[in-house]
Amino acid sequence: MALDRPNSRLPKLPWLSLVLLFLTYMTFGWLLYDWTRNREIWLMVAFAVVAMSGFVTYPSRSISFSFGGFFKTDVRALILMIMGSIGSVILLTWVQFFVDAIVLCAAGLLVSLDLKTLGWSKVKSLMLIVSWQLLATAVGLYAHYLYLFPLSNLPAYFYGDYWLQLLARLNLEFANRLKS
Repeated sequence: MALDRPNSRLPKLPWLSLVLLFLTYMTFGWLLYDWTRNREIWLMVAFAVVAMSGFVTYPSRSISFSFGGFFKTDVRALILMIMGSIGSVILLTWVQFFVDAIVLCAAGLLVSLDLKTLGWSKVKSLMLIVSWQLLATAVGLYAHYLYLFPLSNLPAYFYGDYWLQLLARLNLEFANRLKS
């Protein structure tokens, strides 16, 4: 869903895909803060996000392969079966990790395909996807930080205990009215 502006100098953007990508990576940033507070791991995740967006934007033919020549000997078939069983055990053990990675890749791939349909070059789409993913991850990290450690100058209704105190006051007033 691109915004069509015939006389505009701004490029067309797939807003629905970009919002979906932003929300996906913002959720990832929120979960990342929950998983670890180690900033070195956050830096490694940022490099992984850049690598993933490069993989999505520049798919390589070397990734696809066939098993035709691999089954020529029984030893190779046995090695492939052992590797496949170990891989399936790892996949089933870490199924949540793989599901999260597939969702992140799918959101990036959707934006990449939409940008390719709109005629964007690979370099421009890579820059847009990388910056959007890193911004969304940083927003998710910061939002979780603000959730745990709210700023002291925020209005009182941003704090959870404000709502509990308000409900207790309303309940007390309601109980007093019933008694009278």
